[in-house]
Amino acid sequence: MKIIIFSCLVLFALSAHAEDKRIYQTDSLGNTQYNKPSYSIRKDGRIIETDAVGIKRYDKQQYQIKGDKTYSVNSLGNIQYNKPQFETK
Repeated sequence: MKIIIFSCLVLFALSAHAEDKRIYQTDSLGNTQYNKPSYSIRKDGRIIETDAVGIKRYDKQQYQIKGDKTYSVNSLGNIQYNKPQFETK
């Protein structure tokens, strides 16, 4: 399930280089859930969890998109090689 979600995040992020973009959760009917956490994708490819108010949660797990791979990173942006990484094909 996580691989599918991150594949969607990566595909969305690759087309979103102009400014920070937000990815919101949806319910089974397709309604956007603005009251639940979302993800912000920065210009540099970093994916950061964002709460319902819009505050970026730097204390949560973050991800970095480099090429066709998505890496887990810490709050400083250092790649965590001991955590899972995802690849799009």
